[in-house]
Amino acid sequence: LIEPDLKSLKHLKRNAEITFDHRKKNSIEVYGPVGLGEYLETLNLTYFDLKNFIDEKNVNSYPTPEEINQKLIKLNQENPNITQLDQIGTSSQGRPIYAMKISDHARKDELEPEMKYIANMHGDEIVGRELMVLLIEHLTSQYHSDNEEIKSLVDQTEIYIIASMNPDGAYKRRRGNSDWIDLNRDFPDFTTRDNENSPDGREVETKSIMQWQLQRNFSLSANFHGGAEVVNYPWDTIGDRHPVHEHVVNISREYAQKVPGMRDSIEFPGGIVNGYDWYEVNGGMQDWSYHWHNDLQVTVELSNVKWPHYSKVQLYWNDNKDSLVNFIKQVHQGIGFQLDQNVKYVEIKNEKKSIGFYRVKNNEFYKVLPKGQYDFEFLDNQKKTISVMKSIKLNNSNKAKFLTL
Repeated sequence: LIEPDLKSLKHLKRNAEITFDHRKKNSIEVYGPVGLGEYLETLNLTYFDLKNFIDEKNVNSYPTPEEINQKLIKLNQENPNITQLDQIGTSSQGRPIYAMKISDHARKDELEPEMKYIANMHGDEIVGRELMVLLIEHLTSQYHSDNEEIKSLVDQTEIYIIASMNPDGAYKRRRGNSDWIDLNRDFPDFTTRDNENSPDGREVETKSIMQWQLQRNFSLSANFHGGAEVVNYPWDTIGDRHPVHEHVVNISREYAQKVPGMRDSIEFPGGIVNGYDWYEVNGGMQDWSYHWHNDLQVTVELSNVKWPHYSKVQLYWNDNKDSLVNFIKQVHQGIGFQLDQNVKYVEIKNEKKSIGFYRVKNNEFYKVLPKGQYDFEFLDNQKKTISVMKSIKLNNSNKAKFLTL
């Protein structure tokens, strides 16, 4: 939409089938069902169709979803000791959704911090998918080349990468899945009526992520999009500041400062933006991951053009490689506990102020936190106090600290 007035935007927002994306100074992207263009015309709104900017020859130069999967299978076969490839679900049309684990004992669940990257949840935002494959190649090859930085990272971290959450959308070159559903509006949202963390009624791709995350202890994540160059940090759905606001701003800025297109951005000072300040998103994966799973997630917009010429993928990789590796390191700025099976919740306080109340999974708990001094209260299933640990000091660290209760 070109220069939409506020009244028209409010009118469109009342339609649940219409979603907004990438608000700019004089425009905003609008997505909806077939016939959206004609509907906009009845409102006398000026727009241009994004489909007119797709170069079919360029699009066809990208690998197919099946070719991407073959690359992942091959990388797993070539690196059996440090990778494990799991199918965590299928798309609406039956395509596998793969998660690659990279760690020194990939088939073992170790007491290490867990982090994840997810790309291509919007099918027409393709750069992230390609960068995730290149990242897997980079981590595995450098590990075997005895790159000390990479070897230390892989040895001390459980890294998970989903290159394509929406393979049907990638195949069809459209934002939504095969049912035309925007997956980044399909997650539970704690600020709306859809505020139960239940997979019921959601798309199969969304359900796959929800079921998978339920089994893991992710504490830091990023999901990758296109249409801008900026790191978007939570919250997306409300204007309140995040419980560890300063820390999430700092790690977002650190990612952006290594990427020229973000660092030098005129539209987004410093290459970062608060999600809600940019535009409101309800049902997004970013806010869901933290609210229900203690998983601090940011959204990285990688490219101004959603489907750039394939030859430019290498340029985006060169610009983002250092940030992608450095972001994984950020998961080690925190503290974890190996807990008795009776401990079901942990409350964290900083200077007597509660940061949050979190559920324990698999007798483990890990939290990304900035340096400082913290109190930890451990509670049972009835939320009665079992034990308290006070004045635990956290410094900047290259290796996560785990304690046993």
